[in-house]
Amino acid sequence: MRRHHDDGAFIEGWALYTEEMLDRCGLYDDRPDTRAQVMQLLRMRAARIAVDVRLATGEWDFGQAVDYFIKEGGLDSEAARGEAAGAAAMPGYKIQYLVGKWQIERLLGIVREREGAAFSLRRFHDRLLSFGSIPVAIIERLMLADRASGGT
Repeated sequence: MRRHHDDGAFIEGWALYTEEMLDRCGLYDDRPDTRAQVMQLLRMRAARIAVDVRLATGEWDFGQAVDYFIKEGGLDSEAARGEAAGAAAMPGYKIQYLVGKWQIERLLGIVREREGAAFSLRRFHDRLLSFGSIPVAIIERLMLADRASGGT
């Protein structure tokens, strides 16, 4: 099952989590153009959430979504149309990035608190990824059950 299941919240959440982790760890350089690109990506992802919800609920039409991506997401019209088309074709998908990242960060906090001084970020990541791309809620149960039974 784990080889054939793709959980979008885990996959996209992991991508966003690692991207932001690289920034927190200082692995992006501090050149102004690099910082501007990181900020632009954050701006575009924030716009994705608003568009995803408003398109899915029928509050906005496609044109309003494109306009929002241009104005608030900082995208050119071609990129804005592509993002809006993705949100229209797969309602709820764009919000998975943030939901998955939050789930991973929540689990990280629980494991870090439980392990205290023995905590290893590398071990956490290795364990997290060992389960494949199943829902983070299931990974959390497995990881915490392992910890409770004496596993890592």
